[in-house]
Amino acid sequence: MPAETGGEYKKTLSAILRGVDDSDKTEADALVSGSENPMKASRLEFFAGTSLMNLGYTEFDSNGAWYDDEIGPLPGFLLGGMLYWPDNWYASLQLNAYFGDVAYRGQTQSFESPALSGLSINSRSDAGIFDTTAIAGYRFSTISLYGGVGYYFWRRNIRPTTLNNGLQVAGLLEFYSWSYALLGVNAPLVGVGASRISLDVRATRMLQANMEVNFLGYGGYDNARLNLGEDWGLHLALPWTFPSFAHGPTIIIEPWYTRWDLKRSNAVELTANGAYTGSAVHEPRSETRNFGISVYFRFLM
Repeated sequence: MPAETGGEYKKTLSAILRGVDDSDKTEADALVSGSENPMKASRLEFFAGTSLMNLGYTEFDSNGAWYDDEIGPLPGFLLGGMLYWPDNWYASLQLNAYFGDVAYRGQTQSFESPALSGLSINSRSDAGIFDTTAIAGYRFSTISLYGGVGYYFWRRNIRPTTLNNGLQVAGLLEFYSWSYALLGVNAPLVGVGASRISLDVRATRMLQANMEVNFLGYGGYDNARLNLGEDWGLHLALPWTFPSFAHGPTIIIEPWYTRWDLKRSNAVELTANGAYTGSAVHEPRSETRNFGISVYFRFLM
């Protein structure tokens, strides 16, 4: 009997020791795994959807009086992705693009015949707008703070037209572009059932805006490049997030508002085949006040 009891004791002790060894190994593995997690993203999301923007662009002369404007809806799309890390850091890439044509109201400009300047014009303007952002942020208990950079590009093609008096008015092709820095905050506002509405506020700062003017053969002028300077901008959004069902995508409905201000550019003397013509061009001061709504789906990859 004592021998059998000793055998059972040894087996029990051996089992306990193995249990301790296995526990130590599991904890060690957890520590190693935990030490690797901060460097490894815990979740990847892809999002895509559609947008509708109302373009509101107005230019002013040197006295602050209205000069011309372009106002109208532009359909578009958005797509991008987000990476999340276990320690509450995240990063995002996003592209917004809009295409279409809007109403143009303005005035004639004539370098050769000043008497033909200032006549009212009603035409259409083709637009292609691209806005790309790359951000990194940190999620606190209730709010998120983030910063990043972006790039904005607008292809503006004012179509030629004919006035009521029969005067032919040439078109104009312009390319606006600038990079910008951004800093923002996202905070929850209210819950509506299982959904939630947040407030996203983003301050932006242009980093050297420029534009290129193509006269489309008018006057034989070469393309001109203008410096539009730097200024602050603002983006406001109210993303309304609906939870996914049966492992499907999350749905977001997001009304938003964006504003940019461009300063009066420097004056650039025009050339034709590289020779100076004695005429100069500048871009008037302008204000952009866009608003719209985006509807997109977020997929967990």
